[in-house]
Amino acid sequence: ISRLTPSQITHLRAAGKAEFHESLRGGQTTFHGPGQLTAFLILNLKTHGFTSRSYVQFLETSVIAVLAHYGIVGMRTENPGVWTVRDEGRKIASVGVHLRRYVTGFGVGLNVGTELGWFERIVMCGLPGKRATSFEEGYGRGGFGEWMIGFVEWNDGMSEHSRL
Repeated sequence: ISRLTPSQITHLRAAGKAEFHESLRGGQTTFHGPGQLTAFLILNLKTHGFTSRSYVQFLETSVIAVLAHYGIVGMRTENPGVWTVRDEGRKIASVGVHLRRYVTGFGVGLNVGTELGWFERIVMCGLPGKRATSFEEGYGRGGFGEWMIGFVEWNDGMSEHSRL
């Protein structure tokens, strides 16, 4: 499963400061860590009328809606995930999906209070030269705990249809 050399894995582990795990997830190398909101849905696409493409678009649209609620303009590009309009189009959320018999695994990693230095250790999603941003570092939006309270309040206000 691994396409990484032992020296690359050592680099990613950052002298014991991080763990490295391989998974069968769509996309290439990604980072998940403190300050990141992850949403890994497990659902049957057929039951909910999704194709794999429409499901990824649903995840991206959901993240873009959350960003808009907080005054951040997000967008899709030809590359996977959600990108910001300002900051030269930095990536604020990763999307990676694994499907088995129409059942999803994995999902979204939204950078809220993530230490962005971790992204300098990887080629994010196999896209050389692309950079990440977060709510806190790129937009100065409150602490992670404060943001999570706001997210829960926003989520409670969503319609049932939007929630699946």
